[in-house]
Amino acid sequence: MSNTGLITWDSHLVARAKAGDQVAFELIVDTYRPGLMSLAMRKLRSAEDAHDVVQETFIKAFKNLKDFDVERPIRPWLSRICMNCIVDVARQRKGNVDNLESVEYALSEGNTTEERAEGSFRRNQIMVALAKLPYRYRQIIIMRHFEHLDVMEIAAKLDKPEGTIKSWLFRARALLAKDPVLAAYA
Repeated sequence: MSNTGLITWDSHLVARAKAGDQVAFELIVDTYRPGLMSLAMRKLRSAEDAHDVVQETFIKAFKNLKDFDVERPIRPWLSRICMNCIVDVARQRKGNVDNLESVEYALSEGNTTEERAEGSFRRNQIMVALAKLPYRYRQIIIMRHFEHLDVMEIAAKLDKPEGTIKSWLFRARALLAKDPVLAAYA
């Protein structure tokens, strides 16, 4: 199939999606999600962040689809939206060091007696810092960093919207970043 055929098919899907055809938009998502995930993973090196960026990309695309010119190819437009979302995440990362993730290694067992003792001491310090958090924040940190649940799983488990979970997780991490116990490991 020629490149022109792909653009024509894309144009057809975009036109149908603009007209409110949900299946057409889902086809666009299914077609371009793998490429956008690959782009986000290369830039962010975090599956969770990449997933969030791609999801945000399609939300923004859906909201702005009415202004999109159906004669243009959609891939570059989606890639540009995705890159803008990646830049936003990178900016957030730069200004918000996640201290808990930087000391997560302390939760694993060491090989020597000395490493196990040091790990035990650090785990106790981390638990003291966590105990200072309000219950909902502590609960989310435990689910995310100890049980290794993603945001969607936490939201389902707590029956809360994903946005609420992300907000609570951000606030919990910000509180932990200010804790002098964890600052020593940053």
